[in-house]
Amino acid sequence: MTFETLRARITEFADRTALVADGHACSYQTLAEEVALRERAYREAGVGPGHVVTLIGDFSLAGLASLLALLFCKATVIPLTRQAHAKLAPYVEALQPDFLIDTQTDAVHRAALPAVPAVPAVPAVPAVPAVTAAPAWRGVLPAVTGGLIVFTSGSTGAPKAIVHDIDALCYRYLAPKPALSAICFLLFDHMGGINTVLFLLFRGGTAICLAQRKVDSVCQAVEQHGAQLLPTTPSFLSQMLLADAFGRYDLRSLQVISYGTEVMSETVLKKLNTLLPACTFKQTYGLSETGVLQIKSRANDSLWFRFIDAGVESKIEDGVLWLKTRSNLLGRIVFGAAGPVLEAPQQGWFCTQDLVATDGDDLMILGRLSDIVNIGGLKVYPTEVEHCIQQLPFVDDVLVKGKKHPLLGQILTAHVLLNGGLAKADAETAIKRHCRTRLERFKVPSQFIFDWENVVNDRFKRVRSA
Repeated sequence: MTFETLRARITEFADRTALVADGHACSYQTLAEEVALRERAYREAGVGPGHVVTLIGDFSLAGLASLLALLFCKATVIPLTRQAHAKLAPYVEALQPDFLIDTQTDAVHRAALPAVPAVPAVPAVPAVPAVTAAPAWRGVLPAVTGGLIVFTSGSTGAPKAIVHDIDALCYRYLAPKPALSAICFLLFDHMGGINTVLFLLFRGGTAICLAQRKVDSVCQAVEQHGAQLLPTTPSFLSQMLLADAFGRYDLRSLQVISYGTEVMSETVLKKLNTLLPACTFKQTYGLSETGVLQIKSRANDSLWFRFIDAGVESKIEDGVLWLKTRSNLLGRIVFGAAGPVLEAPQQGWFCTQDLVATDGDDLMILGRLSDIVNIGGLKVYPTEVEHCIQQLPFVDDVLVKGKKHPLLGQILTAHVLLNGGLAKADAETAIKRHCRTRLERFKVPSQFIFDWENVVNDRFKRVRSA
């Protein structure tokens, strides 16, 4: 099985550094020993195929070893940070997980019972009464491999739980490749974060865990450990530019900066290429429902890309991207008054909800269907307007989104971050004049807000919902 290949790889890379966390480096040998300890304890506690386990942690030694051990036990894991667990608690509880493991206290217990006190190493699980009939959605859980459940962001409504077979996600990591050291920027409960650590471990690389995801903390980690890869979001890269991070820190060790989860600004991408000309800026594409897919950018400063993943087929219908992949979800669980319900599985093709432009085999993401602003029946892509406004030298950043309007349905609102070059009133006049010469009139924002509060969420993505 695909994921089982990782056992041999971890043994093969025994002398290499697997993880840097809490100021300490640990080898693959140490990681292997920790995984074996936890796997044995979990098996003795009865964890196995068909069980759902909530795992609270991060990319520490305990968190990473627990995640791998549970997947080797063939359990289905819900990895969550402590903050995400608190936020998603009602939805997690509705799934009726069999076990809850908190790696920050090393407590393991049946999810239906009170927590047991923390003890050294991995404690045993207390006996549990007979289990009632399993919820219907569990019928999609993998029977002979480990599974993974990740939650969507819930930015446009209640979150959904996405069920994956871990083997189906790992096929793209199998080919031996050179080791890299990388910052684990994307979180423990994020598909991109999980992709980062699996990508590293299968090739014998080093995962550098962060205590904080602030510009200074990330740049200090890059500089201190000579990180070669930084996977992050366009919004965080914009924050790095605003903080003059490329002037204040030595980031020359970075060979690749990968960006995804939202649309990148062409203006920002060109600035980054100027500041780090020897670095490759690599767009990534992935969803909670598909995992992170292999793509190739047309050029270092281009937003056009094509799929090079052998397990991916794509098609465009009405401007929307559809995918068929080896790593498609097993099922998507929605939450309602009646509890968790499994949506009818789609046969083969999955609608990404992403609007794209095409140029031969190349694609460019324009935004999500939910991001389109409808002004009196005319559709506007906010990213097009953002790219236009960011060309102005007195604008550091901009977010464009829709606002309800009683007559037009919606109007465009632009949140603008100025760099001090112009007063707000003068800036608004200049922005409108600039947009009118380059965009159709209905695409010119009606309202300008010179306030940058609450524009980026805790996942370092722009908040486009009203």
